[in-house]
Amino acid sequence: MLRIVTVLMCAVGVVPVAIAGEQSLICFGNEPSWSVHLTEPGVARFATPDSEPVAYRGTATRHGFLRETLWRGSPAAGRDLVVWLQDVTCSDGMSDTKHPVTARVSSPDGRFLSGCCRAAEAAPAVTNDTALEGATWQLTGDKPKGLAQLTRPVTVRFEAGRVHGFSGCNSVSGGYHLDGEHLKLESMANTMMACPEPAMSIENAFHAAFSGTLRYAVSGDNLSVSTTAGETLRFVRVAAPQLDGSHWKVTSYNNNRQAVVGVIGDSDITLSFSADTVSGSGGCNTFRASYTIEGSGIQFGPAATTRRACEEKLMTQESLFLAALASAVTWSIEGNVLDMHRADSERAIWAVAK
Repeated sequence: MLRIVTVLMCAVGVVPVAIAGEQSLICFGNEPSWSVHLTEPGVARFATPDSEPVAYRGTATRHGFLRETLWRGSPAAGRDLVVWLQDVTCSDGMSDTKHPVTARVSSPDGRFLSGCCRAAEAAPAVTNDTALEGATWQLTGDKPKGLAQLTRPVTVRFEAGRVHGFSGCNSVSGGYHLDGEHLKLESMANTMMACPEPAMSIENAFHAAFSGTLRYAVSGDNLSVSTTAGETLRFVRVAAPQLDGSHWKVTSYNNNRQAVVGVIGDSDITLSFSADTVSGSGGCNTFRASYTIEGSGIQFGPAATTRRACEEKLMTQESLFLAALASAVTWSIEGNVLDMHRADSERAIWAVAK
């Protein structure tokens, strides 16, 4: 019977494979940022910027006719990780680089993620990449000319070929490669929030300095990056951001009609986080709800609100905002920006620090 099943599987092009034996891959995606390393036989390492990589042990099944591979594995405890790999050219959406494999991931927390994969053996040889990657770096007070007036913390984080950060007014992201002591930054994209001068001019100066091929060195908790203009950007390793104790003013939210809209006029929508409770104003009433986090994942409980009556447009806005908050499943903090997304990767909440 086993022989008959095996013959049938081969007849339709479905055969078990060792993924690392065929192709060693590093897969990654954005919003939210994630990576899966398929570089060891029978092992996948899944990571997000706010959590340590988790190893999953499993197997892959290859469908030759469809040119697709399904990898499925389990951790020591918890839910499975499932990765679909398709031999279709993929664009990461942030640069002109084309990658050979398109990836879809069903993460243990129930999210469905999409991204690209590159061949691990194609990655440039590196020296101190493990010291550079996986940490949050903040630009120190010793800034070059043109950046001396930066008042908001500028941060960058390097992970699996993607760099994310906050440049003083807007969030920034893009691709990178490490080649020995050189850091090669690909085209960078940033959000389009407008800030009063001189913030915009200073941010533009940072973008100009933090671009192209740069020389870098890590010494303990210090990172130095030499720019093409001969100046040096100095960063210090900082702890990952925490929600507990943070306070935010919401500037936009998802209206559940595939649009992220701004807050009406001068109405004030706020968020304040304690260890396990979020509270604030919905623009009319105050509210309180429980929440739990695991790495970059977040889950909110039902919100309790006061019963004040306001004009209809504010009541509608409040209802949509609370629905958007409840839909959030991931969170990240870059500089003074809190960014939360839904399970379908659409933005749920955008807020700035108070």
